[in-house]
Amino acid sequence: MLEIIFICDIIELINRKLLKSGFSHSCFCKWGCIMSKKEIVAKIKEVALKHAEILGYELVDIEYKIGNKHDSLSIFIYREDGIDLDDCSKMSRAIDEDIENLDIIENPYYLEVSSPGLDRPLKTQDDYRRNIGKDVTIKLYAPIDGKKQIEGSLLNYDKENVEIESESDTISIPIKAIANMVQTIKF
Repeated sequence: MLEIIFICDIIELINRKLLKSGFSHSCFCKWGCIMSKKEIVAKIKEVALKHAEILGYELVDIEYKIGNKHDSLSIFIYREDGIDLDDCSKMSRAIDEDIENLDIIENPYYLEVSSPGLDRPLKTQDDYRRNIGKDVTIKLYAPIDGKKQIEGSLLNYDKENVEIESESDTISIPIKAIANMVQTIKF
């Protein structure tokens, strides 16, 4: 047991040095196993998906950030009629113990459950589905028809393109050409 703890301590020190030097693929050691940040998020996603489905939410995203003293775990959920504080609280209570039982996050961490927010970039097919019929603002890597930014209503999407109705024109934009897409917030 002493050898395992010693090896874990050494790996933890190496991980911390790598993180401080900007190494992007963080590794963690817990009880002698090494897990990447991606593997940790994948395990948490399994737990979060199960509970989101039971509670009637859609899991939108998971963000795991490593800090000096505390890590941060953010879970984003969605429901057609909106997410309120009670929903966030229910989801947090439902997943907290299961995440602790996974025993894969080495440091103390803050768990935050929230809605994705109106200003969150739309990146996935599910994001597009949730925003059909809504106004969006798209910033492009390179101009299309002389425009580097397009605003309009999201009509449709597939794996390669999004279709926008903008100023009486319907425009098909390759997803690869999109630098950023957000829901347009009108006041």
